[in-house]
Amino acid sequence: MRKLYIFIFTMLLMVTTAAQAQTNGYNRLKNVATGHIANLEGGHTFALNATEEEAHSLAGTVAYMAFEDNIMTALRAQNADVVGALVPAIKAMIPEMMPEDQFYVLKDSMVSMASAAFSGAMATTLIGYINRYTYEDFITYVNEMDTNLYLEATDGGYYLYFNSPKFPLNAGVLNDYFVKKINSYLTAYRGTMQVMAEQYLVGKEELLPMVYNLISHFRFADRFYLAEQKDGNFGFANSTDFQEAGINDVWAFVPVDNDANYFGVEGQFLDADGKWYASFAADFPIRLADGMKAYLVDSDVDPGKSMIHRVLIEEDIIPSLTPMILELNGKDAAVNKLQLMEGDYKYSVGDNQLQLALSKRGFLLGKQLEEPDSHYYVLGIKDGHVALVATEETFLKPNEAYYWMDDTRKGANTSGYLVLGDDVSGISMATTSTFAHKQVYDLQGRRVANPTKGLYIIDGKKVVLR
Repeated sequence: MRKLYIFIFTMLLMVTTAAQAQTNGYNRLKNVATGHIANLEGGHTFALNATEEEAHSLAGTVAYMAFEDNIMTALRAQNADVVGALVPAIKAMIPEMMPEDQFYVLKDSMVSMASAAFSGAMATTLIGYINRYTYEDFITYVNEMDTNLYLEATDGGYYLYFNSPKFPLNAGVLNDYFVKKINSYLTAYRGTMQVMAEQYLVGKEELLPMVYNLISHFRFADRFYLAEQKDGNFGFANSTDFQEAGINDVWAFVPVDNDANYFGVEGQFLDADGKWYASFAADFPIRLADGMKAYLVDSDVDPGKSMIHRVLIEEDIIPSLTPMILELNGKDAAVNKLQLMEGDYKYSVGDNQLQLALSKRGFLLGKQLEEPDSHYYVLGIKDGHVALVATEETFLKPNEAYYWMDDTRKGANTSGYLVLGDDVSGISMATTSTFAHKQVYDLQGRRVANPTKGLYIIDGKKVVLR
């Protein structure tokens, strides 16, 4: 069960704290005891094995956070708005865990318990008190549930927790007794509630890990603490689990800056000219380091030539969720540092044929394919040149761009890949093999049978072969 984590709560892993003062902005979550850094790496997996060095180039380690006193007021990671969208979803999940028919079964059992434990006026009063509560009252209590995310300072960092709702029955000194019985009921019926959750979430499978985790640990009138479990897994623990030895629960959060805690891009592919390239996308706007270039892919594609244009992005700040091809300063992320910007997170760059692998709910968590699909083109190297090549994998990575090739264009593309070229003043860039089947002329109008590198006229257009 620990392998199936609440999606919302795995995102909350990024909800962190600092051993220093709380700082609004981009942060990484770090376990104080183990030194592990959380990384939302795709699917629903929150890994805790990222080192500080590895975290420099992992977009899944970065979350935007804001605080007000001891409450987190903003949290966005991999395009998921946790505070504004996911945490409130807990309210919708609880009624599915406790549907109306099960609620009344529980009420009947509580009446039976009251009858067995008390007599006379006390039993009559208590049973009447229980019977006054309807399922509508229960739903009202759930809707009033406190979904704030709290930070409690401790040595070296913070505990992170949220409060589960009280059960809608306040019977004075007997309340604790009934809460224990209710929590025992939840434990006994976990399997039934999991089946209910699967039925309720048909078409919303991304939320199943959230519900399973909630069912596994849910208790009324309790706290849920973010904790690294004994086996290194990541999840929330209720107050009982929280006391178990081996759970590491103190978290610090480290601001992302341009120095020691920078975010950079690692080179993925080296072309014949010695330049490193990578495809990249994130849920935060960025400013590139000096020497780096960002390209989009426009719609001017001629598959018969295996040619696709890339257009330089000249904006000072590149908006979030903008799939790009980056020309880098080198392979090491340290020479390709990005400055993370605050502000407008909406995509605003013009025509771009590159796409992002978003989940069904729009989270930047990659895309699972049933089998390798050659309609999806990803960045690669062919004949020494940067190109888009048909993927051979079943998973499209969340922070990389891909290009979709439909059957018509794909059928005309005999090379199996698309050479990327710069569109500069009507002169296209391509390899010498790209136009081998065309009539090629030099600038003096002479037919060239075996063109080498240089400027030629092909189909009436100036083309640089390289």
